[in-house]
Amino acid sequence: MNFTKLSRLGSSRLMRIATAYIMSCGICAFSLDAPAEKKAEPATGRKTLLTFDASYDVKTVKGNGGTAEAGSPGTLLIKTPAKAGWPGVIIPAPEGKWDLSDYEYICVNIHNVDTHDIDVFVRVDNPGADGHKNCITERTAMQPDQHVTLTVQLKRVSSSPIKLFGMNGYPQGLYPDKVGLDASNIVAITIFTASTPNDNKFEISNAYAAGKYEVPKWITMTDKEFFPFVDKYGQFIHKEWPGKIHSDEELLKNKDAEAKKLETDPGPANWDKWGGWAKGPELKATGSFRTEKIDGKWWLVDPDGHLFFSTGITCVGMGWAMTPVEDRAAWFKDLPPNEDANKEFYTKTWKSWSGHYKGREPLCFDFSKINLSRKYGSDWKKVYPDVIHKRLRSWGINTFGNWSDGRIAKMQRTPYTMTFFYDAKKLRNNGGGFPDVFDPKFQGAVDNAAKNWLKGTADDPWCIGYFLDNEMPWGGEVTLARETLASPADQGAKKEMILFLQKKYPEITELNKAWGTNFATWDAFAKETKADPKTDLAKKDLTEFTGLIAETYFRTVKEAIKKVAPDKLYLGCRCVGGSMNIITAAAKYCDVISYNRYCHSVRDMLLPEGVDAPTLIGEFHFGALDRGMFWNGLVSSDNQAERAKNYAGYVNSALDNPQIVGTHWFQYGDEAVTGRGDGENAQCGFVDGCDTPYEETIKAAREVGEKMYEHRAGKKQ
Repeated sequence: MNFTKLSRLGSSRLMRIATAYIMSCGICAFSLDAPAEKKAEPATGRKTLLTFDASYDVKTVKGNGGTAEAGSPGTLLIKTPAKAGWPGVIIPAPEGKWDLSDYEYICVNIHNVDTHDIDVFVRVDNPGADGHKNCITERTAMQPDQHVTLTVQLKRVSSSPIKLFGMNGYPQGLYPDKVGLDASNIVAITIFTASTPNDNKFEISNAYAAGKYEVPKWITMTDKEFFPFVDKYGQFIHKEWPGKIHSDEELLKNKDAEAKKLETDPGPANWDKWGGWAKGPELKATGSFRTEKIDGKWWLVDPDGHLFFSTGITCVGMGWAMTPVEDRAAWFKDLPPNEDANKEFYTKTWKSWSGHYKGREPLCFDFSKINLSRKYGSDWKKVYPDVIHKRLRSWGINTFGNWSDGRIAKMQRTPYTMTFFYDAKKLRNNGGGFPDVFDPKFQGAVDNAAKNWLKGTADDPWCIGYFLDNEMPWGGEVTLARETLASPADQGAKKEMILFLQKKYPEITELNKAWGTNFATWDAFAKETKADPKTDLAKKDLTEFTGLIAETYFRTVKEAIKKVAPDKLYLGCRCVGGSMNIITAAAKYCDVISYNRYCHSVRDMLLPEGVDAPTLIGEFHFGALDRGMFWNGLVSSDNQAERAKNYAGYVNSALDNPQIVGTHWFQYGDEAVTGRGDGENAQCGFVDGCDTPYEETIKAAREVGEKMYEHRAGKKQ
């Protein structure tokens, strides 16, 4: 197994887990995919916190599962071991604490000196920091030999009587006490990695505070002055920014100006009707999308036989800024009553899995929908789909990504991907997250779901193919087998495991000898749910059985899709994990392997040695806090200009990767400023909640779209 390449695949799922783990510390920082020297020193100056010259005493660094030693001149070399839980080091403030009351953020310069990608976390600590409270954490994904300046915003814990809840990000100075910091009492910087299959090593060269902190005006407001803090358009009331909407007239002006722009700039001139490379090689036209490897690079091929690289956006539709209004009546100014014509803007959200509304289905209001009605008039539902298709083409986007509105996607104007859903028993007596693929009802559930959900798309040439499931909890190479061990005797997977093992060990005594266990009978094995064998032979068997689960899963799904839509592509489950047994199974049955990969670059994201298949990025994004939003999502940028640069850099890195055949941005529009049901309130859209396009990002997307086929083919431009 080539762990060097393998480790590059698991970090999207890992990042999601890590995000959940550190969310109460508040992720809201900026990591720049650039050399450390790039970041200009603010006019207000810097405060040097740490330098690692010859006089620095490395013994002051505290091991926290990792080690530190002198690195190359002026650096500290940090090493973290494989298969350890969040290993790293704690670097205390030399004088006991730093008073950073006047500063906005802390910057740490990091250099990946290893031979594989590394996810590095930097945590800024107050006294009592434990990973959940009294700290702020940020992460960056780094390729080998990459320099990154990682910037952690010093979110201030609230000293105001104003109390907010149910959001991932908050206005500066109003973070709950388990999220924000006391900037006057920073006692340490903790640097660590997640559990990985390989050892890691990276250098840090210095740490400094920068940016002048200005106390927001709302910090001194009373409740009466602060509330309501969301205007009729769903925007933060107490701040101004370029593009903020103040009247319906501004919405109409934006509509007319954009309509002219879309007419004069309809999209890349070298695209065919599908968004494929009209001026590229002429391959066989099959009437459907397919994959093909040409000159060492994987491609999609459109129905007319032209090479196709899928630049997509997920969640494209007629509404994206839905937010709970229950328990929050005082937050919103001029919220229309839930009656008559306004009822279409209210809805019950899904049952939230986290946050203030966990387990509830709160009443929600969608600001994006009411803004569309204000902007496009009473026929907005008929008018807006045309706007969407024109926009995507003009923006250099040729695909509707996952979770998009099927009614708009099926208009046969832009290629699209789809997903479908099924209900099946889970492992561990329905307690685990992964389906029991050996349950007698699993195959029927997937078959029926495909039959019901794929109607209307199976014969549509504009449909590229289908995803099923999302960010599956694969874990490591033995995780699913251990989930099976923890399952009861009547579970399908447990029965299949016994049959699998009995082929190797006809007698239970033989299993006991190999596994170091003491089961009296196979019935005893079936009933046991706490077995934890640790021998090498046990690990080998569990690895093989996890692979069998993966093979059964991918084979069953592929067969279900091909029964209904034989000419459509099976696009995988948008992140299959990183172990060889799982990736091998995915490559065997998926037409395209998909990953959700939130980072700055995927140029080096390669499948393990010996595995060759086309891959697709199902989700990525960047966000910034300069346009009135409170959370910049999973990967941050300093501002909209930097965000645009990061978009171009990411897609270009994918174009340079011979295995990647597309990148899909999450998502079409910004999430509501006050958060969806689970609290997500990211600045992650190509448009904001008022349907105003982010021109910087769109300009970058247009430029990439114009050149992407020549770039991919390696031709001079």
